[in-house]
Amino acid sequence: MKVEPSGVVMRGICSIQTDQCTAKEGGPITAVWGPPGRTQINVCRACLDEKIRIGEWEVEGARLRQHA
Repeated sequence: MKVEPSGVVMRGICSIQTDQCTAKEGGPITAVWGPPGRTQINVCRACLDEKIRIGEWEVEGARLRQHA
């Protein structure tokens, strides 16, 4: 699924909450827009990275970082 990051960082609760989540009870999150109809999804950086890493989300123009 293609998502579009808003670029805004705020404090809140992550809607995704993977095992790596850093905002399960509150913390820095960003809003991304996804289908259908540009639905807002609040997500922490760790969960955003995980969704991209496992291929569930795609950000146009983003490149994957290679871990050592």
